[in-house]
Amino acid sequence: MMTRQFPGYARGWFVVAFSNEIADGEVKPLKYFGKELVAFRGNDSVIRVFDAFCPHLGAHLGYGGKVVGNEIECPFHAWRFGEGGVCTQIPNARRIPEKARVKEWPVRELNGVVVVYNDPFGGEPVFEIPVIPEYGTDEWLPWASMRYLIKTHPREIVENLADRSHFPTVHKTDIDSFAFDVDGHMANQRTKGRAYLQGGGIDEFSLVATYHGPGYLVTRMNGALQNYLLTAHTQVDEETVDLRFAVTLRIVGDRKKTEGFVAQYVSNLKHGFEDDIKIWEHKVFRDQPLLCDGDGPIGHLRRWYRQFYSAAPGAVAHSENSHLSG
Repeated sequence: MMTRQFPGYARGWFVVAFSNEIADGEVKPLKYFGKELVAFRGNDSVIRVFDAFCPHLGAHLGYGGKVVGNEIECPFHAWRFGEGGVCTQIPNARRIPEKARVKEWPVRELNGVVVVYNDPFGGEPVFEIPVIPEYGTDEWLPWASMRYLIKTHPREIVENLADRSHFPTVHKTDIDSFAFDVDGHMANQRTKGRAYLQGGGIDEFSLVATYHGPGYLVTRMNGALQNYLLTAHTQVDEETVDLRFAVTLRIVGDRKKTEGFVAQYVSNLKHGFEDDIKIWEHKVFRDQPLLCDGDGPIGHLRRWYRQFYSAAPGAVAHSENSHLSG
């Protein structure tokens, strides 16, 4: 599954949950980046993510651990861990060992999702995920979401951003204009075309799709309905990716009427993603693919994506500004 181009796990922000999946006082075990993690929401409603195993005798904090205030208590011997992952309490102990702590992961909760920052070298975040200003307002519906656990590498998903020629074949979409550009940690696709809907009909659309780092894609689409599409993929391990997608529609006139479009809209998206998944799970990755002039700037996207797998610790490399169109 791995290639010499993209070894290990990428550096950046990755979705590990939708906000509504973790209630106040709830503990949730997670597994990402080949590691066991635990997420919990304290009494202050803030979500924290720690490494899962207690440094004492190795109990998993996500199975039987409980929230006490804004801290998590180990189910085995009631060691308690708070801000910064530091142990704050050990029953019957006269002194807390200096090394009694677990790693706390950088976390942000925004746009209805929980993201953590992964850096294999332990570096601090070097960019942020922007807020979607319309999300959560009265003019837009809440996310309608789906989730897949798929056998692939996230590079396959990212590559779709530059792969112009797969749209007619896989997604039954005619492309009138297509452009791709990168700027630092962001990669953008701008497209206009016509989608032939599964239930019949044609949707004339325009969109701007932007990756903010290697695993968080937001698409703003104007068509029959205005919407945002969130595509988030996070590696579980070297063979498996947790893929989430969600859509929010702008309310047109009557809210209930707009809500009535959601199921059909999500169904169309679902079929589109599943068509991609069938290919992603069974293809091979070619480090040196045989490309033609109609493919789109796949090589340029790979150069942009490679920065998140840099072997050197520290900041994400600043990609050159460029603009390629096909």
